[in-house]
Amino acid sequence: MYQTILLAFDGSPDGREALVQAENLALACGATVHLLAIIDPSESMLIVEAMSFIPDNQRFVVQTVLDEGVKRLRRAATSELKYGKPAEQIILSATDINADLIVVGHRDQGTLARWLNGSVGESILHQPPCSVLVAVKSGQRASNVTPIQQRKARSKG
Repeated sequence: MYQTILLAFDGSPDGREALVQAENLALACGATVHLLAIIDPSESMLIVEAMSFIPDNQRFVVQTVLDEGVKRLRRAATSELKYGKPAEQIILSATDINADLIVVGHRDQGTLARWLNGSVGESILHQPPCSVLVAVKSGQRASNVTPIQQRKARSKG
């Protein structure tokens, strides 16, 4: 089973779904989770007088998201912030930590948006260093599941 899980985490709803699925797998396997956030400099650079830099507030926000993710896991977890192209950094990190599984969220984009923006999960699949799980949130799960407390109240009445 899995011993080391690399979770590419950005704090988005899709990323939070990936966090939940990685947590469930880690609990079932007794695995350690390594959260990785990536800032892509090509998307976040500011150009000021021929100099480029990544704003400190962006790094702070991403680090805060990582810290919240680690706290949410409530188990053996580490985190890291890297700069670069997301798919490349995920592959490098998975190799560096000898991950057994990479978990990424799935962002629901239309065909044109996916073609223009690309897909991190798809890019990883071109040269995976280990197994890859693309966590997809079920639309039915949110709308068809009645919370346990409501079920108890209905069954009593």
